[in-house]
Amino acid sequence: MTNELVSDLRLFLAHSLELEQESAERLREFADTMRHHQQRALAELFDELATYSDLHAREVAAICEGHSLPHLKPWEFTWPDEEPPETGAYARLRYEMRPETALRLMIEQESAAADFYADVAARSADPEIVKYAAEFAAEEREHASLLQARLAALQQEGSAAPAPAPDIDPPHQPD
Repeated sequence: MTNELVSDLRLFLAHSLELEQESAERLREFADTMRHHQQRALAELFDELATYSDLHAREVAAICEGHSLPHLKPWEFTWPDEEPPETGAYARLRYEMRPETALRLMIEQESAAADFYADVAARSADPEIVKYAAEFAAEEREHASLLQARLAALQQEGSAAPAPAPDIDPPHQPD
C-alpha cells in the first residue's frame, strides 16, 4: 500500500469505488458461471451478493460526489494482492461448489475488504480518510458477519444441498 493511498482522499475514494464495482461485476460473472452449470441456487446467491455490492458502490459513489476523482488505469490501482480485496479470484470458483463453500469464499472476501479498509484507517493521518475507511471496514465486517450467520443457519438446518450430479463432461485439464 502506498503512502499516497492513505494520504490522498480522492485516491482513496477512487480505490473504494473500484473495489465495490469490481466486486459486483465479478459476482455477476460467478452467477453466470453457475447458471451455465445448472447451479441455480448458487447463481441466485451470487446475484444477491452482487446486488449488495451494487448498493455499497452507490453509497461510496454518493460520498465521491463533489470530489474530482483521478481516472486510474487498472494497473495504477494499489491493492494488497493482484486484485481488489473483495473480488473473488477466478481460480477459486468451482462449478461443482456447494453453497457452504461459496459462503465461506464470500466471508473471506468480505473480511479481506474489511482488513484493507482497517489498514488504511490505521495508516492514515487524514481524518476524512480515517472516518471513511473505518466506516467501510465496519460495513464489510457486518457483511462477513451476516454471511457467517447464514452459513451457520445452513449448517444447523442440516439441509446442505445434495452434491451436484457428477459432471460427465468436465473441463479439460491440460497436462
